[in-house]
Amino acid sequence: MRFQLTLWIVLATFAGQVSAQTSKIVSGSTKFSVKFILGTCNGTFDAPRGEAVFNEKNPENASFDVRIAANTFKTNNNTRDKDMKSDKYFWVEKYPDIHFKSSKVEKKGDKYQATGTLTMRDVSRTVTLPFDAKKNNDGGYSLTSTFDINRLDYKIGEKDWKLKDIVTVNLQATIK
Repeated sequence: MRFQLTLWIVLATFAGQVSAQTSKIVSGSTKFSVKFILGTCNGTFDAPRGEAVFNEKNPENASFDVRIAANTFKTNNNTRDKDMKSDKYFWVEKYPDIHFKSSKVEKKGDKYQATGTLTMRDVSRTVTLPFDAKKNNDGGYSLTSTFDINRLDYKIGEKDWKLKDIVTVNLQATIK
């Protein structure tokens, strides 16, 4: 009986460690689009970086700590890109990262959602980001999320009739 109890404790501890293993973001992409008077502006940031704890069998134990370098903003228009990095928009010299840190992860139907704090510039807001997770052959995961944010909520520019307020973001990260 004592042996069975000891074995059960060891197995429970090991299973908890396996499901709570921290992974690094090893690749990915960050794309965005926003409508403006001449159509749609599409752009990118460099791939996200950070850490994640995720296992589809225990989403309630998941967590994400993700950063995107704000100075990697690119739209293939050097003048616009330079302006977007200025203090009128992202102010990359003072606020180099866009940061998301989860506080809760849950499964909703066949998708997941991560609730946490999204910080841009000096503004932090609680958001819920939907995401899909696909387990890769190597045991890692491919995570994708598409969501809308209001740029004005984060002091990214000012109200302007030429530029819409809502920005659509597509984030992809591979974790191992």
